[in-house]
Amino acid sequence: MTALAMSWGLAACGSASSAGSSASGGDTSSSMTSASPSSSGASSSSSTSSQGTSDSSNSSSTTTTQGSCGTGQLSATISQGSGGGAGSMYPYIVLTNNGNTCKMGGYPGVSLAVAGKQIGAAAVRDSGSLKTLTVQRGQSAYAQLQITEAGNFSASSCKPTQADSLVIYPPNQKSPITIATKNYTGCANSATPIIHVKPLQAGTGQ
Repeated sequence: MTALAMSWGLAACGSASSAGSSASGGDTSSSMTSASPSSSGASSSSSTSSQGTSDSSNSSSTTTTQGSCGTGQLSATISQGSGGGAGSMYPYIVLTNNGNTCKMGGYPGVSLAVAGKQIGAAAVRDSGSLKTLTVQRGQSAYAQLQITEAGNFSASSCKPTQADSLVIYPPNQKSPITIATKNYTGCANSATPIIHVKPLQAGTGQ
């Protein structure tokens, strides 16, 4: 009888331990799904409503960013834009949506970098028409840049540094898109900003 009772006790402990592990794995999977950039928009709404009030903190966070174009669904390119002149270049950065329909507008964050480190100041925002754009899969939005040539400034005030990439933060996003390019020289002195950016507009600018 004693051996039989011990056997039942061990079986019950094993069952409780197994159930605890399963619940932990389920919660982790749910959390990762909610945090995924691809779960924005309609899929986020569905996920939030199915979790009910038990996931109210995630629901609040999802609501504030619902519909925004996430970094993970965008690709970025640099075009010649409106060319150059008077010591400046005016390229366009073009953000293309590769995922579900989403919204973006305002200013992207832009800076030059070398070996993964930002060179000097980030882009200064120029005035322009602010629009909220609905971007379907395959469609694009562009922003015009003005990049002043570092040679226009004295070496002491600029501290010229050759860039190897252009770093772009889509509006309302914390993860950047990096474009490899050695076409630009930055000013390491942050008191000498050389990049200006205008608000996003629909299309590619071409």
